Amino acid sequence: MDRRLARWWGGYVRVRLKGLDRERFLNLCRSRGIELWDLRVTGEDCEGFMTVSGFFSSREPQKKSGIRLSVRKRFGLPFFLRRNRKRKAFFAGLFVCFLLLFGLSLFVWDIQVEGNRRYTADTLIRYLDQMDIRCGMRKSRVDCDRLEDCLRSDFPEITWVSARVSGTRLLIQLKENEAVLEVPVPDTAPRDLVADRDGVITDMIVRSGTPQVSVGETVTAGQVLISGIVPVTDDGGEVVAEHLVRADGDITVRREETYKREYSGLKTEEVLTGRTRFGMFLRAGNISLRLYSPPSGTGSWRTSSEERQLSLTENFFLPVWWGWIRGEEYVSYERPYTDEEKEAAREQTAAEFAENLERKGVQIERNDARIVENGSGFQIEGSAVLKEPVGAGRSIVRSEIPAVEENDRTE
Repeated sequence: MDRRLARWWGGYVRVRLKGLDRERFLNLCRSRGIELWDLRVTGEDCEGFMTVSGFFSSREPQKKSGIRLSVRKRFGLPFFLRRNRKRKAFFAGLFVCFLLLFGLSLFVWDIQVEGNRRYTADTLIRYLDQMDIRCGMRKSRVDCDRLEDCLRSDFPEITWVSARVSGTRLLIQLKENEAVLEVPVPDTAPRDLVADRDGVITDMIVRSGTPQVSVGETVTAGQVLISGIVPVTDDGGEVVAEHLVRADGDITVRREETYKREYSGLKTEEVLTGRTRFGMFLRAGNISLRLYSPPSGTGSWRTSSEERQLSLTENFFLPVWWGWIRGEEYVSYERPYTDEEKEAAREQTAAEFAENLERKGVQIERNDARIVENGSGFQIEGSAVLKEPVGAGRSIVRSEIPAVEENDRTE
């Protein structure tokens, strides 16, 4: 691509080689670095392309080989300017175009973030907007060093940042720390472990504290399961003090939960008619042009589009966006649910309910769902038997017996 652009910039010609010793002429041109390409035999002669500078440098090889060159056609910028030298309006418009491109090159029109995993691109773009760094600002106002320092200080997980302006793009490359920056400090404050839901205890393991319930017992929300008060007795078995600990244990309860989902009596269907329509849109800043108008008819149209930003090079973006619009016609109507669709809705409702609970670590022993018809439609009613961990920390309610903290306890 660069070679073709250089040829067009300097100009090139299509020439015809007349003479018998063409092979010697080509060898002489090659030894002198004179470029010829796309050589083709046309009858008794041969045609090819040469740059303007190569054409004038080939006079000596022409004399030595007896070859005469004739120009068939001229290409490139010098000949284009010569042919259009009287078109003043064209060159004035060309000058204004280059002047406009130069003015646009002084601003940032695209921001790209690379290497982010923990923080999304939208989060970082909003942060840059708070720093008054956004598309449309002058490149001279972008302080890359300050931006790097702010990102490292405000986002502790980012360990390395590189910000640079290339063309009209602000490119931010960063690296995040994958290791844990701080080791969490465990909470050792005394507490009770209480039930956060109703149920029947099926399993119970106590690691610290005094158990207040046993397996098979029914508990209610707010009831103490493991007390953080450990009584201290004397030789006669009388409680003389209380030792406060952080109650801890694994307790599982079995409980029943019901769920329900309503469905209307009619299902809306959308059927494509097969008619499609294409259009395009162009947006420059806040001005947009939409070349799309679906034809009138009985059906409705849904559209999808893909937006792209105009760029001259990899890093030279312009504040112009364009894209294609695709429209599809569809007809919607309502019909009653079939028995198969009702059964599929029942299975889907039960599966979604089970998936949400399994994501939380809840075991499902039984999950039944049934279809109940009503006047306006139908509903899915289900009940499930669940086994799940129970227990939440709560501050200890002290009694009148003196409490002994673990640090103050003497052996």
